[in-house]
Amino acid sequence: MDEANSKKGKLPDIDSLVYSFTEFLTGKADEERVEMIKVWALYNHMLKTMPPLVQHWTSEHPEEKTQLRELFEQVKRWNTEKKQKEETE
Repeated sequence: MDEANSKKGKLPDIDSLVYSFTEFLTGKADEERVEMIKVWALYNHMLKTMPPLVQHWTSEHPEEKTQLRELFEQVKRWNTEKKQKEETE
C-alpha cells in the first residue's frame, strides 16, 4: 500500500458538509454544483494564502484562469439570486 492510499482512509468524510455549504451559498446542491463549489473554495483559499503561487500559475494557464473567473462570477450570481429570493419570501 502506498502512502496516498494509506492516508485516504484517515481523511474525514465531509461530503455532507460540502453539500450543505453549497446549498446555503447558492440555493441548490446538485452533483455538478457541489463539484464547482469544491474548485471555487480551494482556489479561493489558495488565492488568499499563496497569491504569488496562484499568480504564477494563472500566468502560465490563461485559459484556466478565464474558466476560474467565469466560475467565480457564476457562484456570485447564484448567491445574489439566493439572497434576492430570500428577501422576497
